[in-house]
Amino acid sequence: MNKPIIGIQRDHQQLSSKRWQSFSARWHELAAQHGVATLDIDIFSNSANWLDQLKDCDGFMWWFAQPLSVSRPGRRLIASLAHLGKIPTFPNLNTIWHFDDKAAQSYLLQLADIPTPATWVFWSKSQAEEFIDSADYPLVLKLSSGVISKNVELVHTRREARQHLDALFDSGMYALPPANLPWRWFVRRTSEAMRVLLSKPTDEEFHKGYLLLQEFLPGNDFDIRITIIGKRAFAFRRFNRPGDFRASGSGRIDWDPAGVPRDALLLAFQTARILQTQSLAVDVLRREGEPVIAEISYYYEGWAIAECPGHWELSTHTSEPVWVEGAMRPEDAIWEDFIARLDSRSIR
Repeated sequence: MNKPIIGIQRDHQQLSSKRWQSFSARWHELAAQHGVATLDIDIFSNSANWLDQLKDCDGFMWWFAQPLSVSRPGRRLIASLAHLGKIPTFPNLNTIWHFDDKAAQSYLLQLADIPTPATWVFWSKSQAEEFIDSADYPLVLKLSSGVISKNVELVHTRREARQHLDALFDSGMYALPPANLPWRWFVRRTSEAMRVLLSKPTDEEFHKGYLLLQEFLPGNDFDIRITIIGKRAFAFRRFNRPGDFRASGSGRIDWDPAGVPRDALLLAFQTARILQTQSLAVDVLRREGEPVIAEISYYYEGWAIAECPGHWELSTHTSEPVWVEGAMRPEDAIWEDFIARLDSRSIR
């Protein structure tokens, strides 16, 4: 039986932490070690034959981050391959379709009965105004896209909420202006006007015509970031920035597995199983002592996963997560699962 050919899209992405990451380089390396044939795909090249190359592949892999220049073509290509159902992909559609879209994620998690902070998404200004007038504060405002706590802000009063509402339903914005900036709304309008006048390129989503608010959960000095890859869970605690309620992107990471509670691990495993994802990062907070998932994402920075001293596994033979000692790179775990999937298809 012929060995599979895997098409691998080139990636060399600068992360939000300013580090550089390439899963594709490691996948080619692993393929060479195990005698697996690969094709180097580059949809951004001047050559127009990459689609023909893809037709010869038995699988396709592409890690991409949130900038629109890569996530937009990435989602469209994955969706096209999923629609035809010809070859397995990483990521698959279940893993990727809701990436960097917090509105979509809120619908998905609520419909799946996964515990989350209460979340409200309004597509009508009058509907949002009615909610704002009767809501209890503080509330967490989120733009639909953004990583490492970008576009996340605590709203303390009805007046603040109305300012955000007016901006999002009138002029719109690329990003929330810094919270402590004097004349922040004037500065935002001015900077975005200059962006248009100077035709300054952007790789960010434009936000207009919706409002997304989430319940604020006090008393959480950290969140637990759990990344599920297949049957494995990599986890660590992220402590909040000083004087801030946000943990993502703080850089204050505790990799001690003793700080990761069992109920958070089980909730993360359950979420990945229900959503049928290949790879899923979840941010776990506490509400009245119980774990809830504040956000989910396909995106994560591989270096932080690789720093974990081990991981937990949940097999079909036990309901308890079992600790497996030893660091593992996330791209290696993804590769193992993908090759196993191809092997099982060839046997069938």
